[in-house]
This record gives sequence, C-alpha cells and structure tokens, in this order.
Amino acid sequence: MALRIGFVGAGRMAHLHATYLHEEPGVAVAAASDHGSGRAHDFARDYGAAAYSDYSKMLDEQTLDAVYICTPTATHAAIANQCVERGLPIFVEKPLDLDLYAGARLVRAAAGRRVPAITALQWRYSPAFRRAQELIGDEPVALVNLRWYWTRPPIRWMWDRANAGGQIVDQNIHLIDLSRALAGEVTSVYAAYNQRQTNFETEFVNWDGYALTLRYANGAVGACAGTYALFPEIQERPTADFCLRDRMVRVTDREVALYTPDGVQSWQNEEPLHKGINRAFVAALRSGDTGGLITPLHEGLRSTAVTLAASRSAETGHAINMDEFMREYEDEDVAGP
Repeated sequence: MALRIGFVGAGRMAHLHATYLHEEPGVAVAAASDHGSGRAHDFARDYGAAAYSDYSKMLDEQTLDAVYICTPTATHAAIANQCVERGLPIFVEKPLDLDLYAGARLVRAAAGRRVPAITALQWRYSPAFRRAQELIGDEPVALVNLRWYWTRPPIRWMWDRANAGGQIVDQNIHLIDLSRALAGEVTSVYAAYNQRQTNFETEFVNWDGYALTLRYANGAVGACAGTYALFPEIQERPTADFCLRDRMVRVTDREVALYTPDGVQSWQNEEPLHKGINRAFVAALRSGDTGGLITPLHEGLRSTAVTLAASRSAETGHAINMDEFMREYEDEDVAGP
C-alpha cells in the first residue's frame, strides 16, 4: 500500500517537496491544506490529492502516514503539535519556529510519541556534505566562513521579519546548521544587523545586512554574513568554508571542493539538493528506522536557536552564550538523547 502524505501549506516549498515525493515509488500525495486563494486546489489538482482550506479538518478526515508542514515560520510548531498529538510523523520546514518555547514543546511532544520527525535542513543529506565529513574527519577546524548573498525574498510574507525572522533565520540557518555538523557546536554568537541601508520598498520591513561572529566548542571561530540588499541575478553561491591546517574545504549547494598546495579537487552533487532529505524521510516511514534522519527536531531547534540568538545579540549589542540562551527555553530532555 502506498504511503499517504499530507501537506499543510501548498506554496513554493510544498511543490518542491511533492515533486521529489512523486518520484518515490509507493508514495502518494494524498491531501493538501492551504488558506491561500485556490492554492490547495491547484496543488491537489497537480498531484491527484484532496484539497482543504482547514488543516485540522484534513487531519481529522484523511488517513495519512505523514505530514509536511510548509507554512509561514511562526505557525510551524502549532501545526506540528496537532500532527504529533495524532501520532503522525512530521517533516517541518526550517526554521523550527520563531518562538523557541513553542519549538521546545514540540521537540518534547514528538520525543514522547516517538514519531519520526525532522527539520528540513537538507544540506546535511547531500553528497557534498558527506564528502566534506570525510575530508575534515577528526581534524580541528581553525576558521569557519559562511556567506549568503541574496535579494529580497520572492515570497512577500518573508519581507516582514516578524513573519520570517530575517535572512539569517530564514536562509543562513542552512549554513549555520552545516557548520555545527562539521566544525562543532556553536557556543556563542555576536551579531550586528543594519536597518534598511539600501532597500527602499515600503513593504520591506526587515534588515538587509547581517554580520555574525561565532565561537565553536571544538575551538574554531567563525564569521557569517548575509544580505537581502542585492539583485536576483547575483551569481554568488551560498558558501561555507572550513579552514584546517594547510587546506580548506568549501561546501556549496552544488559541490564540495578541497583546496591544498597541490591545487583544487571538487566533487559535484549528483542530485538536486532537496532530493536526499525526502528520500531519507520516506525510507524512515517505510522501515520505522529513524537512523537516517540526521536532522531530528532537536537539531533543528539548536540551529534555529543560534539564529534567534544572533537576532537578540543584534538587538542588545551583547554576545549571547548559547547554553544560557537555550536554558531559557528547554527542559532537560530537549537537547536530544
């Protein structure tokens, strides 16, 4: 029998994930809910699914094996909790939520029900990430340099930082998460953001330049920069550099490269960036083995927390100690097994 997948939110990311699910044998996109004008019906037509404007009604009426949550960030935890209460596995778009209290409660609830549950941090499922793990191994990283240069987001609700959190929270979270996996846990963050230095659209209620300094538990230091100030045609790839003794490992969304005195070697991703995470989630649903889900909710919570700590640092002008920051929101069982 085919796995029946439901979607809450039927916009850009839902279509992207559904495309890869459609390629998996024995998987059916069964239902979609969206309060947007006609989006659920358009999505349902494309995938032969049932359409709803109320996700609670969809959860009540449909027999589902898992739910993808692809809604605005501030709604993630509330929707995910309703799924977990019904014992449904969940695939939650990043960030986990803008409210870390809500995110921490979700982590506890999902752990208590023992349902497969992951955050959509897809870089960790790419061939480039796995090769980077091999290239770095157990050697200490000296410097991490993360950068993501972009323009105003294509989705208008993301223009308001109250809805999406800003560039570091919504985009650079992928690079920060990658750095946590390859260089060690982030222990402190200091950040400075500018306020509409270059963008003059009246609807753009956001920062457009972001600069972070990071410290890692394994001794590395890092810099993280992002911007919404540029133009859509910018060709700079989001990039994570890891500097070790006499070599550098560079990870992008397309490849990993090793820089040494002998030159540069590179390895391309052999598949689209989002394909691996969808394949891993489907495999866990089929087998019940969650070992391949390397971005469980507690990992998503920690990466989300680093980005939100950066925003607090930018607001207060003070460096944020991550252990102290997390203790404000979590109980003893949130950090994972």
